[in-house]
Amino acid sequence: MKLISFLLASVTLLPLAAADISIVDNDETITVDCAKDPNVNIAGNTATVTLTGTCSKIMIAGNHITLAGSAATVWIAGNHNTATLDAVDSLVTAGNHNTATYKKTVNPKLRKTKVSNPGNHNTVTRTK
Repeated sequence: MKLISFLLASVTLLPLAAADISIVDNDETITVDCAKDPNVNIAGNTATVTLTGTCSKIMIAGNHITLAGSAATVWIAGNHNTATLDAVDSLVTAGNHNTATYKKTVNPKLRKTKVSNPGNHNTVTRTK
């Protein structure tokens, strides 16, 4: 049984290991320099994260996160999060009760942001 628990814990942490920075503490306010840390995992709750530059990948697994900035890919799995994005190429809202706004794509060759919204009660809006 201990082996199964260890394996499950290891598999759960695999996505976090791929990140350049992981925010796991609660009630954090942090600015991330995407030039140095392009892949960010946010697993803590009630955090405010500001991105400078354009990140490659942002993964939000925590709840009540406020995110601002730009990233090629943003994946929101947690609940009650707010993402205000200047630019994003791919946006997934798999969690529930999330709000995401975006203005444009990161890659100017793309005509529009690819949006996937499999979660419930999410609002995804393109703004000007």
